Amino acid sequence: MPQLNPQVFQQLKGMMNQIKMAQNPQAMLNQMLLQNSGLKPAIDLIRSNNGNAQLAFLNLAKQMGVDPQMVLNQFK
Repeated sequence: MPQLNPQVFQQLKGMMNQIKMAQNPQAMLNQMLLQNSGLKPAIDLIRSNNGNAQLAFLNLAKQMGVDPQMVLNQFK
């Protein structure tokens, strides 16, 4: 099973908190996506799953042999 990087989870938690605290969370997320070209693969993955981010996540976890619940637990 692949090793999950704790630093990546910390960065993602920080981004999630910024989005949650924003007056308009959807606008903040869109702005982050547009400003960070490194997120393009994630956007493309979501688009390839009919715009369903949850389905994209579950499919990617399955492809990588990672338990999706284990990943979600890192955000608790």
